[in-house]
Amino acid sequence: MNEVVRADALDEATLSRVEDVLREASGLALTSSVRRSLSTALVRAAEARKLTPAAFLKALLAREPGVVETFIEYAVIGETYFFRHPEHLHELTRVVAAHGGPVNIWSAGCATGEEPYSITMALLAAGVPVENIHVLATDISARSLGRARVGTYSPWSVRRVEPAMEKRFLTAHPGGMSVCTQAREPVEFRRHNLVSDLAPVSNQDAVFCRNVLIYFPPELVRQVLTKLIGALAPGGLLFLSPAEVPLANGLGLEMLDVEGTPVLRRPVTPLGPPKETPSAANTLARWKLEPFGTRSASSASARTLQARTPLPAAPPAAPAPPARETFSPEDDAMRQAVAAAREGQYDRVELLAREAARKLVPEAYLLLAMVAETRGDLNGAVDCVRKALYLEPQLALGHATLVTLYTRLERREDAERARQNALRALDGLDDEHPLRGVETMTAGGLRQALSARGRVGWQGAP
Repeated sequence: MNEVVRADALDEATLSRVEDVLREASGLALTSSVRRSLSTALVRAAEARKLTPAAFLKALLAREPGVVETFIEYAVIGETYFFRHPEHLHELTRVVAAHGGPVNIWSAGCATGEEPYSITMALLAAGVPVENIHVLATDISARSLGRARVGTYSPWSVRRVEPAMEKRFLTAHPGGMSVCTQAREPVEFRRHNLVSDLAPVSNQDAVFCRNVLIYFPPELVRQVLTKLIGALAPGGLLFLSPAEVPLANGLGLEMLDVEGTPVLRRPVTPLGPPKETPSAANTLARWKLEPFGTRSASSASARTLQARTPLPAAPPAAPAPPARETFSPEDDAMRQAVAAAREGQYDRVELLAREAARKLVPEAYLLLAMVAETRGDLNGAVDCVRKALYLEPQLALGHATLVTLYTRLERREDAERARQNALRALDGLDDEHPLRGVETMTAGGLRQALSARGRVGWQGAP
């Protein structure tokens, strides 16, 4: 083995062996784009262990436990932000307010903590006493959990927090934004491996596990789902990302229509065997694509149970389509720009994104639009998105971003037109097809996000 290992020097055979170690330790099956980041993760993990990359790689392939654990810390990507899927939080607070009393929630795969803190903020804002809330937040990455316990985030992570919520629960300081003590108090963080460890809790009122199952191979998805469902109390809610809902077909759950988005519930009384077996695609098609605000009030009040039937049995799993690279291999500026955005380094983001934009990379203009939006320049953000769409008219995430921007500018007709353009750009794409952009999103996930009723614009990636 060479004494020097560069971040871009691992050959295909070595990458496969490294991926095998990761899969054995965590169960994760990586997309091609994430897989190519393993070499960079290896170099950073080696630095953390104060080893040369070559020595670290040798120990990793030998399955030395401490080295494997460190590698997982740097290889697992936990991209998230506050108030992702706000309709899930709306339903949770509605149910909790209806029954009163203590509420127990498991946030599985919580990454750096934005999800569990969003849960506590939503419940507190709805009037639930802090002493009645307990959220167990788990993740495989001790490094991510360490950041979560600190509770300090960049403006990038809190970009979707409404001003009133930000004022109540977040404190600004030079290092970023910190979650207040009241919102942190009900959250307990714990390390947990969804594949190899037993469920850490039972009898939960709700379990959140969003954008996690997509990283597991089909043979492990059912195993993990069974564990999540077993942790629910009868009547408990299971929140998955919209694209992951069909993975739970045939597991005896009820399906709710919550603001146009599917949510699963463990029945109070076990349901009988399914009577039909439509495909997962047909299951997703049960939610209509409607313009904002067109669903009737009676339909909205009926959201508590639009389907009390069990989910149908899933068809044999088809091979997942290969994930396309969002950026070309030589476009290092965009990769650095996205990494800088996640750290809230906006001046650096702008510099790198403009460099990429000179190469006519559509995603560079989407990133510039996000920076402009964060700075409050909504019209400037619109101009940037339109430049991206000039370069790539079928960029679905570009059209979807315009939905948010036009809605905030109170240009409702333009927002609806952008929504329809986004849906057209998704025509013919499988639900699991990864979309181009600067945030992780599948075609199915975007379809569900665009179909949500009464939303103030598009709320971001699922």
